[in-house]
Amino acid sequence: MTAHRPEPLTEPLAPMPALTPEALHAAVASLTPSRLPAFVQDLVEATTSAQQTRSLAPLRTFVHTWGSSWRSSADPPARRACVTWKRW
Repeated sequence: MTAHRPEPLTEPLAPMPALTPEALHAAVASLTPSRLPAFVQDLVEATTSAQQTRSLAPLRTFVHTWGSSWRSSADPPARRACVTWKRW
């Protein structure tokens, strides 16, 4: 008897949200609610750093880090909770 291997999906299980804090918050809340405290902490730190340095770079880094969960095979913050963003 042979085991049936399902074909891997090449598309994400969830659509990629807009790269805004509000859209990323909604995505994290729906897919990995246990990561919300880390998300909020990272957002507060990025906002504080942006205000202190008078630069948008910390916020861009925040959005890039949390938004890359849909595009990268690395271990982004939102996927550290063992939630599958993509079916491999």
